[in-house]
Amino acid sequence: MRVTNSMMSNTITRYLMRQSERLYKVQEQISTQKKINKPSDDPAGMRQILDYRNKIATVDQYLENIKRGTTRLEFTEITLDVVDDLIGVARGISQQEGRGTTQTRALGADQVEDLYNQMVELANSKNGKNHMFSGHKTDTPAFGHVVEISGGAPGGLEFGLAADATNVTIEVMDDSGTVIQTITPVGGGTDGVNTVSWSGAIPPDGLYQFTVSAANAGGEVVDYATYNGDNGTVRIIVGENTELTLKADGREIFTPAGQVDTFEVMADLITALKNDDMEAINNMAYQLDLVRTQVSEFRAASAPKMYQLENTENFWSNYKPKLEQLLSETENADLNEAAMRLNQLDLAYQSTIATAARIIQPSLIDFLK
Repeated sequence: MRVTNSMMSNTITRYLMRQSERLYKVQEQISTQKKINKPSDDPAGMRQILDYRNKIATVDQYLENIKRGTTRLEFTEITLDVVDDLIGVARGISQQEGRGTTQTRALGADQVEDLYNQMVELANSKNGKNHMFSGHKTDTPAFGHVVEISGGAPGGLEFGLAADATNVTIEVMDDSGTVIQTITPVGGGTDGVNTVSWSGAIPPDGLYQFTVSAANAGGEVVDYATYNGDNGTVRIIVGENTELTLKADGREIFTPAGQVDTFEVMADLITALKNDDMEAINNMAYQLDLVRTQVSEFRAASAPKMYQLENTENFWSNYKPKLEQLLSETENADLNEAAMRLNQLDLAYQSTIATAARIIQPSLIDFLK
């Protein structure tokens, strides 16, 4: 078979196109610093790259979850440390006023009331916009006098009293602090937690704060905060099929079932000091010790979870660089090697062009054929 210039030209052209494609691919690798830029470059390699990327993203999410859990535990520990200090101060006042006078006990009542208010603020602590100890109801203060109106239906107004009260007055306020409703329960209230139904006009849906004033024949009755949240927990996913559950129900810290109510104990102490009730005052140190014990037990139960989070964080922090190294080896181009290949391909390409120019020499006969 006669090989014509046309056939030779087509062959050389195809060869030059293949070399040009190789040149472009190496140039692209140098430009992007990636060995594989699209699935067609290396389908198996691209699958491996996507797998490594997904694993790294998953590890990043685990580390973020661990950070969130660690922040919560540290925040809780700091809060309870301060609570323990406040209880200790209240205990000191109760012991001191057991030997005090009517005048000093009145001052002591004011001091304990300040401690109580600080404790409620701590129980209602926020991380950003979210209340830490309200379970899933993160937009609601964990403790205090709050009533929610939803769908035009108000919930019950719940509050605690340190003693039976013959006269109770509840004032509901809007966001500006203006009293919008006054409720006077028939029969007053009883020692412990009370729930009063709404009466009168119902305002728009929302959360409303309210105050409680109570008294009996002996004088003022101190009220105390009750829980407004739910029993929700915080789930922290720290690995495949591995999660940690953190408590977010403030009752487990301040009013655990079957144990003493921290706020009720503080209210009882305030009441005893105001009423000059020596027997009650002398009993308060024991009650406050019970509060400190249950706070310590909650802190002790949280310690293993912090340890687990630290160990898990160390594991993923050490594992992530290994994944990144494997990804780099699979995906990233060796620039020195790529530059050498580019130089070799370019020399071959130029050589082919020069060879083709010598082989395919058009002549007058070629034009006459």
